Amino acid sequence: MKKLLMGFLSLLSYCLLGQLGNVGINTVTPGSTLEINGSLAAQYRLISADYNMSITDYYVAYNGSSVGTITLPAATVAYPAQGHIKGRTYYIKNTGSFNVIITANGSELIDNQTGLPVSSIGLGQGWFVMLISNGATGGVVTWEAVVINPTTSINTIISMSSNSTYNLPSTANFNSGIPQVLPFTAGEVQVNQGSTASWDAANNRFVINETGIYELDALSYFGAGGTTGTSSYIGVNLGITKNGIGAANVIAGTRANIGQAVAGAGNTPVSFHCLVNLTAGDVIHLTMYRGAFDSATGTVQSQAPAGVSEARHFSLKKL
Repeated sequence: MKKLLMGFLSLLSYCLLGQLGNVGINTVTPGSTLEINGSLAAQYRLISADYNMSITDYYVAYNGSSVGTITLPAATVAYPAQGHIKGRTYYIKNTGSFNVIITANGSELIDNQTGLPVSSIGLGQGWFVMLISNGATGGVVTWEAVVINPTTSINTIISMSSNSTYNLPSTANFNSGIPQVLPFTAGEVQVNQGSTASWDAANNRFVINETGIYELDALSYFGAGGTTGTSSYIGVNLGITKNGIGAANVIAGTRANIGQAVAGAGNTPVSFHCLVNLTAGDVIHLTMYRGAFDSATGTVQSQAPAGVSEARHFSLKKL
């Protein structure tokens, strides 16, 4: 009985020391708050559609058949209040062939390593991100991210092309100098593995994942029912807009002055090549609009001439 009592007291003492100091699993000399001398298993979840991260998640792999969105949980209370999520860690990898967008909840933001905080980050094919909650709440940085791009190439490229005819929705807006977005479908977009930008199919735009200098190439054919005015030609602008689609958001492009007869008789190529400085979180669109001189009549369209397979093209490469 005496030996049993002494054993119980020894065990109780050991437990109390574990609670007050370091705790070891499979070790009696833990050197950290928690030391595990062995393997560790946590939740692994494979998803193929949009998903909301929860308290039961740890490692999530996305393998969808289209562009997906993973939404992080809201930080409802700040540390050290009961219910905070400070220190919660998520690991997310894109194991599929389509991009996935990691989105903060509500007005919360993600510290994306470089540049200003963003509300979302894109993961290209093969990309991986580790996210850690810093315990804050509201419209500030609540998640810190470490993004790993697996590509071994210095230059990563996003390119897309289309052979489909697109009629601009408003000739009046085109003539008024309001940029008209030139669309692409998900099937027309080609994204290299480990790309520094993502394609947001739902909003017909690129999302920049890494801050840096980008090389842009764009082409679209222009055609209309004709033109009206006294200048005998129309100035057609092909441009890139950033973080909006108004004329004030144009950051690069070119103008082609197309004669009346040519504008009404066929489709004329307009193209440009340029370098721009873009920041992680920027969104950009390819647009076309009237820049000057005569106005278009009838339907304005982007359509490849006979024998040409590409009506619109856009490529983006981080230098």
